[in-house]
Amino acid sequence: MKVSIVGVGKVGVTVGYSIVSHGLASELVLVGRNQQRLRGEALDLQHAAALHPGRITVRGGDLEATRNSAVIVLSLAESADKGGHAMDRIASAAPNARLFQEVVPQLARLSPDAILLVMTNPVDVLTYATLKLSGFDPKRVLGTGTLIDSARFRSLLSAHYEINSDDIRAYVLGEHGESQFPVLSAVYAGGWHMGKDPVVKNAFEQTLTAAPEVFVAKGYTNFAVASAASMILQAIRDDSHRTMPVSTLVDGYYGIEDVCLSLPAVIGREGVAQVLSIALNAEEQQQLHRSANHLLDVNQKLSDVWNKPAG
Repeated sequence: MKVSIVGVGKVGVTVGYSIVSHGLASELVLVGRNQQRLRGEALDLQHAAALHPGRITVRGGDLEATRNSAVIVLSLAESADKGGHAMDRIASAAPNARLFQEVVPQLARLSPDAILLVMTNPVDVLTYATLKLSGFDPKRVLGTGTLIDSARFRSLLSAHYEINSDDIRAYVLGEHGESQFPVLSAVYAGGWHMGKDPVVKNAFEQTLTAAPEVFVAKGYTNFAVASAASMILQAIRDDSHRTMPVSTLVDGYYGIEDVCLSLPAVIGREGVAQVLSIALNAEEQQQLHRSANHLLDVNQKLSDVWNKPAG
């Protein structure tokens, strides 16, 4: 399938390498502001492709080069240096939403059948903006959401209990941000309910500080979120119907409507094949509503972005 990455910074180029190394596309298009750097990244990735199985063509280009993409990865963002909000996801909502306002309608016109995968933060707000700006069916617009947070959560549980992380079912849901929450009532390994163990809640508290810890140490995060995007892309390519928490439109789940946040979703060739309505206890329902209300408030403040054309 043809995959285009719009926004080739540290995250975008890492996604590109993951696509090449896992053979997740037959054609990869890189789109960004710096054409010379794009050419260099495309050449480097093409050379890397020769050392991996499968055949892939890599090239840099403009928005027109994305025409007829099967999947478009949106990792473009305004420079954190401009606003001083590198780790403040919500503070970056307005500048990034206006950037999406300029780009998404063009991408939708060029690839009307594409799946749009949003990585830019705040990912839930921008997934909703992408949905509105593209006019696409909600199943074809999704964000990486709390997939990365759930992976961090599982990795901590795996280390403590000495159980392979693939065998642990543990979800972080809601906003990919401060109002996210763990579904402690549904943390299992081999049929064993782990959620009542205080260690599990402590592991989630550590999950909340994971991204800031990485950012302070190296100045950005890229490998984990790129791996999350790669996992989604592989599920789309293989039509594997894997279940993972991604940011998607919520329509009626526990009375929540018209907002994008993370719930367990089944991912296949059509994008979001279905959203699973899992049972939450009273506390978890309250946490979900807190997350939704926070995001609804941010969306309301940015509604002019999708209600008015760019320019």
